[in-house]
Amino acid sequence: MESYPDLVREMRTAKRFAYAVFAAFVFAALPLYIFIFRLSALELSVALGPVFLTVAAIEMFSRWEYRMRRRHAYPHLLGYRLAAIHQFAQACHEAVGLLAQFLCPQAVVVAWLEEDGQELQPVAAYGMPEGWLPTAPRITLAARSMKEAVDHGRVLTKPSAVGDPWFAAAHPGACVVYVPLRSQDRPKGLLAIATSDSNHITKDHRLLSSLGMVLALALDNCRLYEGERASARRLQELNRMKSDFLITVSHELRTPLTSVRMAAEMLLEEEEKRDSGGIRARLARSIAKGANRLTALVADLVDVSREDEFAPRLELEPLPAQEMVSGAVALMNPLLAAKRQTLSVEIADPAPTVLVDRRRFEQVVLNLLSNAHRHTPVGGRLDVRISSRNNEAIIAVTDSGPGVVEEERELIFEPFFRGDSSGMGLGLAIAKSVVELHNGRIWVENNPEGRGSTFFVALPRHVVKTPAVPASTTA
Repeated sequence: MESYPDLVREMRTAKRFAYAVFAAFVFAALPLYIFIFRLSALELSVALGPVFLTVAAIEMFSRWEYRMRRRHAYPHLLGYRLAAIHQFAQACHEAVGLLAQFLCPQAVVVAWLEEDGQELQPVAAYGMPEGWLPTAPRITLAARSMKEAVDHGRVLTKPSAVGDPWFAAAHPGACVVYVPLRSQDRPKGLLAIATSDSNHITKDHRLLSSLGMVLALALDNCRLYEGERASARRLQELNRMKSDFLITVSHELRTPLTSVRMAAEMLLEEEEKRDSGGIRARLARSIAKGANRLTALVADLVDVSREDEFAPRLELEPLPAQEMVSGAVALMNPLLAAKRQTLSVEIADPAPTVLVDRRRFEQVVLNLLSNAHRHTPVGGRLDVRISSRNNEAIIAVTDSGPGVVEEERELIFEPFFRGDSSGMGLGLAIAKSVVELHNGRIWVENNPEGRGSTFFVALPRHVVKTPAVPASTTA
């Protein structure tokens, strides 16, 4: 067991020095005092009275000072030594070694409450037979004294170890002291000490309560640290599983998507030769565009699976806002027709220009239109308005659905939040992240007439600077 410096050694040194100085003074002055005053035996005994009173005062003061220093120094050193340890078992082993040195007991056992809060499991011991800890019995809190010590935080003393499940065999003649271990006002365990009746240190219940409080906090912190570390390892494992899943899915999707895209392009080529303005050509164009978008999304899945923190690279270009909307509307037309929904697009004059990544921002508008389509009933109406306000381009998508309740207006933009239990809850979260990458804002408001809601996207307007025409010079 590692030894530590005696924290009350200075007090012991001061006490010995006081005794030495006082004894030197007495032995030097007493003979002279007797010779000068020629004292009788009775007078000498009276003269020695202050000497004995001084000795008694020094002894009483030193004992009081010992007690005060122990109450401060022992918990301080215990907390200091355990603060640097993050493993629960190592902290328990260090604690029993320190307590054995501080308290001079016959044995020490640290027990921790199980998850159910009804059983105490010994986790560290000092002064017990070799091999005792792995086979140590658990103690239930059915015993009144034990339950009172743990639940109510009272230091209890049993005059004899007879009947104690831990110390009865190894230390039958010892008395047992139970010290509760409480952290954040909750019972965590028990410190059991087998000691002799003459051990005055273990009779100081204030000292034992302080040691129990510091020990409980330190061990509880170790358990929390180990729990957080286990959670971190679990999250790393889940992240690895996610990456493996994304890689597998992306590779599985690539082959059929390539076939769909090539077939759609071939069909589109044939239909454009036959009738470029016909409905079959428009449908083939939508299929080809959707297949190309899915191919790009699969490529993003591959990037996400390879990088812990995926930050998409934006390819910004000046773009009229209506071009983003028109591309998304073309992809949504078949779905709108299936539910007999109508869609109107209103564009302010002049139409604002924004600096965006065309493909990614089309995905934002597509997600908003898909969300509006899903919540609008059959035969309902969707409106898209593009306007300018305060140097911002505003895109508003209005549906005629049930609207969004006040409590969910912020939550619907969080990943995996599903207010109506439909979808995966990622569409609006992806839209929000892409909008914020473009230094924009996104929010939702319910319509004034009380039916449906409107999603707004605000982006900084892009001002195209025209080159200045140099003034003509006159000869």
